[in-house]
Amino acid sequence: MTNDQTLHNGTTPTSAGVVLFAFGKRGYYWAAYNLAFSIKSFNPHIHITLFVDNYVTATSSCDLHRFIDEIKEVDNNDLFTEDKFDPGKLKVSLYDYLPYKHNLYLDVDAIAVKDITPLLDELIATGRPYVSHCVGYHTIDQGRVIPSMQWAWADDIWERYKLDSDAILPAINSSLQFITMGKEAAKLYDIAKTLYTTNQIPTEKLRMKWGGGQPDELYMNIALCLAGIDPGYKNEGRVQGSESGFIHFAMHRGLTFQQVTDNFYLQSYYGGAGFTPRFYTEWLDRLLKINMRKLNLHHEFTIVRITEQKHADAKR
Repeated sequence: MTNDQTLHNGTTPTSAGVVLFAFGKRGYYWAAYNLAFSIKSFNPHIHITLFVDNYVTATSSCDLHRFIDEIKEVDNNDLFTEDKFDPGKLKVSLYDYLPYKHNLYLDVDAIAVKDITPLLDELIATGRPYVSHCVGYHTIDQGRVIPSMQWAWADDIWERYKLDSDAILPAINSSLQFITMGKEAAKLYDIAKTLYTTNQIPTEKLRMKWGGGQPDELYMNIALCLAGIDPGYKNEGRVQGSESGFIHFAMHRGLTFQQVTDNFYLQSYYGGAGFTPRFYTEWLDRLLKINMRKLNLHHEFTIVRITEQKHADAKR
């Protein structure tokens, strides 16, 4: 990984680093603090930029500057639609905020379980404009139910966006996205943002809402299909669910702690309260407690405190 510490000057992206968003409730600032700490505990040279909705509110919630190199505010126009909180809109606007040449965006509800430098090196070496955790792929002949994506029905997607009969729709988990700045990535996000802001599937036709609203993943998936970009570079032959090695998601207890550490760089606690088994969340709290104690810090922001405030549980 390029450990160039030159900061982004607003026009010319340089080096590589981690990009985080935290907004809405204090729990997201706490999660960003924990994630940044876990990344820096393995490699303090990895540069991290955090974007927040309100700098004063965010930095007064916890000592974010201790483990985060830059903290910037997002444009509130990207967080609201007609005065309604709309985090999906911000996530499809991600490209507008990228501070590095090579950007590893992470949702803050995860903890690094080892040094992520090899992950950054691997992603940069692909030469790809965009890579994400890819859950699977779908074609219209497989039916209207998309096993790898819960947000919408296949026939609604193909009809509304005029996809070809042989189109392949990827299904990503946008908790991890690697973006290299350039024409291809800019075009991808331009498509996704346009779809999200001007051509949404009506919420009443969605198969499932995200926190009561529109899911960014749905429009990223469609944009990837339209742009002809395969987000899952490890998915040779497009084997459903074959992506591995990035971040571990689990709704049920499966892998041991050692297996997670051996095979993944991060452990997620995605979704609302209770989505991720306590087997993993309690393990993460123990890891944070042990490693923070080495710096005479108290592990104050436990996973359960954070998940109680997450957007996935919102009813609006």
